[in-house]
Amino acid sequence: MAANTLTLLPFPLSRGQPADRACFVLSGDATAGPVEGITAGGDLALPPRRRRGARPFRLHVLHLNDLHGRISRLEKPDASPILSRVAAALRSRQEQCRRDPGSAVLLLSAGDELAGSAFDDIAVRGISHPVYHLYSRLGMDAVVLGNHDLDLGPRRLAEAIRRHAAFPVLSANLRAGQELREVVYPAVLWVVKGVRVGVLGLTTPAQAAVWPELPIADPVQTALNLLPALRPLCDVLIVLSHLGLGLDATSASVAGAGDRELAAALPRGQVHAIVGGHTHHALNSDGLEVANIVNGVPLLQAGSLGRYLGEATFTINGAAALTDARLTPVHDLPVDDPFEAEAVQPLMAEVRSLLAQPLGRVDNHPDLTIEAVRNDFSLGESALANFICDALVERCRSYHLPVDLALVDSSVVRCGLPVGGVLTLADWFAVMPYADTIRLMPISGRDLHRLLQDNARRAGRPEEPHTERGFLHFSRHVRYLIDPSTSRRAAFASMITVDGWPLEWRMDRTFVVACPSFVRGLAAAWERRAAAELGFLPLSLSQWPMTDTGLFVRHELVSYIKAVGGVTAAAGARRDGRVRVLWSSLARLTDWDHIEASAERG
Repeated sequence: MAANTLTLLPFPLSRGQPADRACFVLSGDATAGPVEGITAGGDLALPPRRRRGARPFRLHVLHLNDLHGRISRLEKPDASPILSRVAAALRSRQEQCRRDPGSAVLLLSAGDELAGSAFDDIAVRGISHPVYHLYSRLGMDAVVLGNHDLDLGPRRLAEAIRRHAAFPVLSANLRAGQELREVVYPAVLWVVKGVRVGVLGLTTPAQAAVWPELPIADPVQTALNLLPALRPLCDVLIVLSHLGLGLDATSASVAGAGDRELAAALPRGQVHAIVGGHTHHALNSDGLEVANIVNGVPLLQAGSLGRYLGEATFTINGAAALTDARLTPVHDLPVDDPFEAEAVQPLMAEVRSLLAQPLGRVDNHPDLTIEAVRNDFSLGESALANFICDALVERCRSYHLPVDLALVDSSVVRCGLPVGGVLTLADWFAVMPYADTIRLMPISGRDLHRLLQDNARRAGRPEEPHTERGFLHFSRHVRYLIDPSTSRRAAFASMITVDGWPLEWRMDRTFVVACPSFVRGLAAAWERRAAAELGFLPLSLSQWPMTDTGLFVRHELVSYIKAVGGVTAAAGARRDGRVRVLWSSLARLTDWDHIEASAERG
């Protein structure tokens, strides 16, 4: 078998980069086995290493993660700038380093740049990736691909990188097809004032869009494949990770390993820090915390949505070590006014026009409110969930997809609606800021019965604190009864019908189910607890094959809302008794019936 070697190639610097540096990327497959060598492409020669001086060298690494399109904070009345404040911080540090031969600065992002804001939708209006476009003007030095960056699919992502990314885009464990292989690299080597800084990128296998061209390898094994060959080239080696903090994280699904598990598996002394993302943790707000050092490796993460800018300082004096780490609230930073005026405001004008579009009206139904979504969504039937599920079926069928029913859980919604008024696109973006796609899942009647029994165990119980358990809502085609019994383990579903037929008559039939790509993505922590402490094994949707349609849930719901005139009872935003929960108190059922009757009269 031929030795697995990678090639070091020069990467062209953008006009905004300082002149004190050179950039080189690694090309090749780090997943194919241990990397036995790194060869220089062509007549490439690395700049000489910095000689040890009388005083230590300081490398400042500014870092972001999980921006999710928050170029500016649109929910604030003044659309508070975010990237323009990051630009000001970078320019200030660059100016300090320009005057000081013993310091330098890099800016890194740990993934999920797009997906989650109205800026996503201007992609089809001339700029295929607004964040990469602005990062290039800002002077970003490297990013790693997050799971939501892959939502674009290989063709659109490759196009966005080619058109807008004047910086290396990394993912060592992404087994990219030809489209992405030419523009995504396992690692990058920066040489800044003679100091060599290696950055290795890793992408989580969790929640990645189902694209056959984009399998993701084990991140730990990939890092172990590459580190022995990469480390000798570097004075400082950083892993830029979109794996999540650890397997016990509850804010996002972590598969295989998070940063804690990765750090524990690394050879000691090989990596100087892991700059992470995916789980939206704000780590080391006032200095590096002992709990965030694993196997000698500091773990860094800067929250999400541009709320914080992280800064890590590495001191190189023979050896190298991280000597300071902290977070700065972005709203405390000044604004780079020229960057805001020249780069951001043209995009803002387009987005404001987009968000102001009226979509229809919103009925004054209690299930549609923010309070109901945050507090009652898993207790049983929801008019908002009914509306969303039924809309997914109708939209899929409009594309001639053979969908029988749909399901969603709370992962598809972030909040409720302003009831009793006009619904704008901005309002619906608040409900569905995510770039979830619609997937199709074939399931037998027998397995649907199992899924409903599992779902009965996940329903919210009035006497328990709420946590995300992945309770599913179904389209109007499914009707059933939940008996919560005396415990979750004993809860069960009965009187199940599909399209009016008892499910036991249709056990061998295959039903095609439409669902969001992130369904039950928030329930992983509870599922582990249920298996360990509650005495039953929750059913995983991953056992059934899913096909991604490429249709975005939010886009299809917007089209549906426009077509039916809003989120109203007439359009399906009502309760119809498709799921009943037999609480021990009959008064509780009576109360819900009264609320429903009042809402329909109103």
